Amino acid sequence: MMKCVAVSGRNKHFSALSNLLMDEYVDLCSSFRLPVWIASLIHTAKRLRSDPARRKKVYRLLQRKLMFHKVGVSEGNLRQPTYVYPEEVKMLIRSVFPQNVCDYPDPCHDQVVRVTAEDLHKVKIN
Repeated sequence: MMKCVAVSGRNKHFSALSNLLMDEYVDLCSSFRLPVWIASLIHTAKRLRSDPARRKKVYRLLQRKLMFHKVGVSEGNLRQPTYVYPEEVKMLIRSVFPQNVCDYPDPCHDQVVRVTAEDLHKVKIN
C-alpha cells in the first residue's frame, strides 16, 4: 500500500511541474500573439536531448497539424508543401530552444506555402 501512495504522490508532483512548464509555454505563445495550441507542441518536444532536435520536432509536429487541416494544400494535389513559418513562430521556438540556432534562408520553389499567423489561428484544436 505504501508503495502505491509514493508513486501516486510522485505522479502528482510530476503533473504539477508539467503544468507549470505548459503555462510558461502558453504565456510565451500569447506574448508572440500566436495560438496557444502551439504550446502543446513545444511541451511535447521538450523531452528530447538537444535544442536542435527539439526545434526539429516542433516544426515537424506543426507541419503535420497544418497538413491535417489542409493548410496550403490544393484539392487533388498529393505533394506535400514546404511550409515557411512567420517570424513570430521562429522567434518563439528559438526563444524556448536557443542553443545552436542556424538561420537558413527561406526556400523559394513552387511547393512553398507561406503560413501567416492568421492561418495558424484558423486551425481548429482537436
